[in-house]
Amino acid sequence: MSSLGIDWMRLIWQAINFLILLYLLNRLLFKPVLKLMDARALRVRESMEAADRARAEVQETEQANRSALDDARKQASEMLAAATETANQIREQAGAQAREDAERLLERARNEIALERDQAVALLRKQAVDLAIAAAGRVIDRSLTGPEHYRIVEQFMDDAQGSPN
Repeated sequence: MSSLGIDWMRLIWQAINFLILLYLLNRLLFKPVLKLMDARALRVRESMEAADRARAEVQETEQANRSALDDARKQASEMLAAATETANQIREQAGAQAREDAERLLERARNEIALERDQAVALLRKQAVDLAIAAAGRVIDRSLTGPEHYRIVEQFMDDAQGSPN
């Protein structure tokens, strides 16, 4: 092969140098780089898993928050309904109390009116009796002041009031 210009000795040394270089590169460069890449791949995988777990936790938290919010809305709605019902009951009770108070006031006013009417009738009757006695006294020209005459006039007035004309 010397005719081709190949020096076998040099070729063998180059092959040995290449194998030594390959061994050194494998031992000093490729293995540490592969270890670093494996470690990095492991960290990336762990980061992805942690991100997936965090994402799942966030979804669970969001679901819990939605559930809590729905519960709070439901409770608020129930409280509002209860407050409305209580307000309606209070309003109805106040209305009933106002009607009762108005009825009592009206009844008391009616009683006072009846009492005043009875007092007015009694006063009018007394005045009518006094006028009748005075008129009868003038007619017979003497004074009728005795209790017997007063009773007679009252009886006459009762009879006149009770009989229809």
